[in-house]
Amino acid sequence: MFTIAKHILPPLCVVVALLSAACDESDAVVRGKLDVILADDLAAIIDSVSAAALMDEPRFELVSYKEYNEGAYSRMAVTDFFFLKPLVGVEKKIRRKYRYHRRFGMWDRYHNMYYTVAPDTVSAEGGGGGE
Repeated sequence: MFTIAKHILPPLCVVVALLSAACDESDAVVRGKLDVILADDLAAIIDSVSAAALMDEPRFELVSYKEYNEGAYSRMAVTDFFFLKPLVGVEKKIRRKYRYHRRFGMWDRYHNMYYTVAPDTVSAEGGGGGE
């Protein structure tokens, strides 16, 4: 019995330690993972737009970032992506929402919608995902 426990216990302890570390990630680590996802999303958006329609400096802006103490998701982020040349003072953007799955230690995008941004107005234009 002792021999079996001697071989099973060390790997079990490693698994428990890894799971515990994933659940207790620092905010800096979680934000770093978000930055990677946002940069990848911006690159994918840029790749899908013709060069003629692309603004000179496509960018994203983090609109909000929240932390939660309970539940399956520990963080939520809302980000606007600006990438199209504005037409007659009207700008288009994509708003994406992300949540950080506490158990799996990864970000999940769950909302993606295009918006028209004119001075003093914002209107949604569909594009998938619910609020």
